[in-house]
Formats: sequence, structure tokens, C-alpha cells
Amino acid sequence: MLNIFQAIKSMYHMKIKFPMIGGVREAQANALQARKCYIEAIKREKKRGAEEPSETKDSNKRGKDPVASLEPDKETSAAVQPVEELLTIELTPSDPGKDLEGINPGVITYHLNLDPGAKRHIKEIQFPEWHSNVVLVPKPSGKLRMCIDSRDLNNACPKNFYPLHRIDQLVDSTSGCELLSMMDASEEYHQIMLAPEDHKRASFITSDGMFCYIAMPFRLKNAGATYQRLVDKIFRPQTGRNMEVYVDDMLVRSKEARKYVEDLEETFAVLREYKLKLNPEKCAFGVSGGRFLVFMVTQRGIEANPVNIKAILDMRPHTNINEVQRLTGRIAVLNRFISKSAEKVLPFFKTLRKVKNFEWTEECQQAFEELKAYLARLSLSVKLIPGDTHYLYLSSTSQAISSVLV
Repeated sequence: MLNIFQAIKSMYHMKIKFPMIGGVREAQANALQARKCYIEAIKREKKRGAEEPSETKDSNKRGKDPVASLEPDKETSAAVQPVEELLTIELTPSDPGKDLEGINPGVITYHLNLDPGAKRHIKEIQFPEWHSNVVLVPKPSGKLRMCIDSRDLNNACPKNFYPLHRIDQLVDSTSGCELLSMMDASEEYHQIMLAPEDHKRASFITSDGMFCYIAMPFRLKNAGATYQRLVDKIFRPQTGRNMEVYVDDMLVRSKEARKYVEDLEETFAVLREYKLKLNPEKCAFGVSGGRFLVFMVTQRGIEANPVNIKAILDMRPHTNINEVQRLTGRIAVLNRFISKSAEKVLPFFKTLRKVKNFEWTEECQQAFEELKAYLARLSLSVKLIPGDTHYLYLSSTSQAISSVLV
């Protein structure tokens, strides 16, 4: 019959596809009905006196029925391993986070919070869990991070609009301090436990079988907002006083060197209380300056990160819209250091309007060369001191207007 219809079957997905007038049609089997048929077939084999494996006999000696454990309305026997297995993140001995215990679930737990309207869609697919593929994402250090391709799952989850802090305000508050301590959490997302009811939704396929996360995985929607909620909660007494936190980037700032040890002791007391582990490779203690977020903060003030400047200086004349968009994005990071930035980048935005007829004009090339020359001599941004007299400097042209406090 399959040959007559020229059908192609997939036992794993329980589907068949066959050509019809107007296109290819698809037939989906009923997973629940197939499961019942499978259970019934096992029972019939048992009645025929088929010889059971030794493991099954051992389980029957203990009074457990492995067949009954497959029934949807009965609990799974302890002697039979379920199809799903919980993934425990094993770190190498050289990894500083090998003994991660995780944040107490009573403090914070990650919930997927699936849209109720999407649950029906999940049932229509007739898969008991969300299945994702494994994706290896390169890290800046050159190592690989294992993630799951959770795009479909993310589409089914509403966005958590928990606010993130303004980067400019955080950086302004850190400049002018005598000593700084930059800290970074080790496998930060994996330190938050995943809600038990969501284990089956964070599953993924491997050659060794099906696994699921018991900790919050990377690349899930709202994972960053959940982590920000955690650090805001546990560091609330210190935030704005001697510490600034943006997701997993933590900075302890001591306005006076004599209070440095006291500030660190307070911070580490919180870390020990909530079992939050750090990555020593990304931590720096007792320094006068360093990189925080995308800026360089020192006692003198705020400087642009040389890496961000070099990224623009190394760029060549652009040949398509995507390259111009990449340029404007890199300029936005340095915007606070560029005087009359709107006027300097105006030719680039004019080019972006011509999506179909892209042209890198002489005006764009001249603006690009002038921008490179300007970035080579960027000035220092100084924190405003309360009580001092400041002036608002305005500059305007026929196409742009800008202002700065001096």
C-alpha cells in the first residue's frame, strides 16, 4: 500500500508523507493510541508464556510489575528506569565551578511560564516533551559551551519584562573609586535550579538517549532576566553603595582603600550564604581600574575600551547594508565619547535608507576616514561631582543637535 501511494514513513516521528495533487501531504499517528497498542502487545506476549529477561524476573521477585509501570495512570516503578533522564552538569576537575551546588530553590527558581494558549499547540504536535538539538557555541575564551536549540520553546514563552539596569548609570557610579574588584559568576545560569515541572520541557536529544536539564540552561528566553532578579535580590543592601551588578558582571567599588577589605568581606558573606560560585579566571581584586561591561573604568574617569576602538579602525570600506549596520552598532557603543556623533554618522544612516540600491558614496568614505582619525584620539569621560558648577554645552546644525555637560 505504501508503494502505491509513493509514501515515505518515519517510525521515529510516527509520520508518513505522500504526494498528492497540489503538493505533499502528511499523516500523523496518534501517539497515545500507539502507546496503548504497544502495552497491549506486551501483555499478549506475556500471556503466551514468553521468556522474560533476567532483569524483569528480578523485578518481579521484588513485587514490581514492569509492564504496569508503562500505564499512563500508574506511577513508574522504581525498578524500571524512565525514558527521561535528568542531566547533571559535570565540570572538569580543572574547572573552578566543579562543586556547584546551585542557588537554594527557595531563593529563586526559573519557570518557563509557557503561554496557556500555546499548550494546546504542544499537544497537537503529540510529543510528550519539548525536544531540542544540542548546539555548541564558541565562547570568547575559545572554549565551547553546550546549549540547546530552544527557538520553538522560546516562541511559546511570554517575555519577562524585568528591567535591566542602565549601563551608563552603572559605569558612572564606578568611576572615581580608589580600588575595584571585578567578579564573574562561574556557569552563572546553571547555578539556578529549573522548576521540577519544567524538567521535561528542557529536554534534548543525544546519541546516548534523551536527557533534560535540572538547572536553568543557556539560550532560554528570560534566563537573563531571571538571573538579574536573583542578583538584585541578594545584593540589594549593597547595590548603589559599594557594589554594582549587571547580570553576571559584579563590581565591588571602594571609594577609600581602607574600606576595601570590609567591602569584600560583606560581598563574600553574601556569596557564601547563597552558595553563588565565582570563576577565578575572570576575577580581579584590588585593582585601580579595569573593564566593566563595555567600558574601562579607573579612578580618573571612564575610557573607551581599546577593543571596541580597534574593531572600527580595522574595518574596510563597506560593500553591503549588513556591514554598514555593523558599523553603526559599533559606533553606538562609543557614542558617549564622540562629540557631535549624530553629525559624524549621518552619511551612514543615509546609506541605510537605500536598502535596494546600496551605494558606498564618497561622502560615506570621507566620513568613515574622519571617524577613524577621531577615534584615535578619544578623550576621557569624567564623572560629574555633586555640588560642582556645570554648564550645558549645545551644538546644532541644520541636520542634528547635541549637548553635553561640562
